[in-house]
Amino acid sequence: AQAESEAVTLYREMRLPDPERIGARYPHQVSGGQLQRAMTAMSMSCHPELLIFDEPTTALDVTTQIEVLAAIREVVRRHDAAAIYITHDLAVVAQMADRIKVLLKGKEVEEAPTREMLAAPREEYTRSLWAVRNFQPAPRNEPAAPEPVLHIAGVSASYGVHPVLRDVSISVPRGRTVAVVGESGSGKSTTARVVMGLLPPSAGKVVFDGQVLDPLSRNRPRALQRRLQMIHQMADTALNPRHRVREILGRPLEFFLGLRGRQKEDRIRELLDQIELEPGRFIDRLPGELSGGQKQRLCIARALAAEPELIICDEVTSALDQLVAEGILRLLDRLQREMGLSYLFITHDLATVRSIADEVVVMQNGAVVEQGPKAQMFQPPHHPYTEKLLSSVPEMDPDWLTRLLGQRQMQEKGAA
Repeated sequence: AQAESEAVTLYREMRLPDPERIGARYPHQVSGGQLQRAMTAMSMSCHPELLIFDEPTTALDVTTQIEVLAAIREVVRRHDAAAIYITHDLAVVAQMADRIKVLLKGKEVEEAPTREMLAAPREEYTRSLWAVRNFQPAPRNEPAAPEPVLHIAGVSASYGVHPVLRDVSISVPRGRTVAVVGESGSGKSTTARVVMGLLPPSAGKVVFDGQVLDPLSRNRPRALQRRLQMIHQMADTALNPRHRVREILGRPLEFFLGLRGRQKEDRIRELLDQIELEPGRFIDRLPGELSGGQKQRLCIARALAAEPELIICDEVTSALDQLVAEGILRLLDRLQREMGLSYLFITHDLATVRSIADEVVVMQNGAVVEQGPKAQMFQPPHHPYTEKLLSSVPEMDPDWLTRLLGQRQMQEKGAA
């Protein structure tokens, strides 16, 4: 009874909903942010003097990240514990750390108090980390958006009896990038599943290049499947660990294009060149012999192997550090300009949206709440939910989280 009482106290401290009963749920019955806070509560249960947080908010959307960061910071201070916070997100570091240590290839680059490091990093590598957040592709010359290559028209969908999409309509112009943003559970990835034919819609239709797509992928002609490809969020699980790079890229070349022998080998090497991986060094490697960024590049090459017209990118940079993520964004931008590709870019990272999107779609609770050109979407006035998303993007300011939480507390008091 004492253990249960203490657990409920920790759940409450971590701002978990229904603290008296949430401990009886299984992990799959709570959201990502709730699961991360439950793990922090579990770590605190033995009253540690030192806590190590290893990328605790990397895969979380910005609004959920705020809740987790605030709860972690508060519980560490309340229990007078020391914490080591490992992350590749520099804006998060600014909110959580008293001192920052920068590592590169197993060696310390520099260490300093947080404010000092943010204001005046001494080493070139640290300055390069700070600069990554400013990536902007070159502006386009075309005055108007082309005709849509993909149109999602009034789509609704359910998992069993649970509705997950409600009257979703999105258009992707040819050769452009449309970013779909929203917090966990907003329906972003479910929309991608409907487009790819993995989940049939209960209403509405998906139109690709003027042709209404069959709701199920297996009923679509192979020539049509080839033109519509997807890059998945987790490269680790998207790649067969027993297949070498030549097999991973060779299979879609055989399946979609019928390439064999020398032709296939030459095309595999061309694809590796396109994604900036040296063919001689990488063609016979297993996925386990590649870094996170190299695996994601390989997933991009596998999608390109089919010679598609549209690629759905599902959180392709969310698990990568900022330098590697910038490299992936630059690669996707270059490939789009060279090959005329269209992207439906699903992400919870608004910094990525600013970098790569032409148009932005905001989703909440399975519905589109706002959409438009990027420049327009980042200018007020906003839909209240869009405003919440934009205000939740961490800044490189150590006082940002404290200030934001204070503002939201005042707003809640005012609303009450």
